[in-house]
Amino acid sequence: MSISDELAKLIPIGEENAVSGLLLWKQLKMWSPMSIKHTLRLMARDGLIERKQVQRDGRETILYFRSRS
Repeated sequence: MSISDELAKLIPIGEENAVSGLLLWKQLKMWSPMSIKHTLRLMARDGLIERKQVQRDGRETILYFRSRS
């Protein structure tokens, strides 16, 4: 199974449930954090998931989620 397929199972539905790439990497326990984040960026670019930048603790964080539609 590809990394995208594994990630797709873990990405939550709805913006209010969005999670960071690091959290997804910790849940998946495979590959490196950078390869997970790269795959997430590609999935967002292709419209498979949504990507949102937010400010947390004075730092910019990128969160990922699947849309409800």
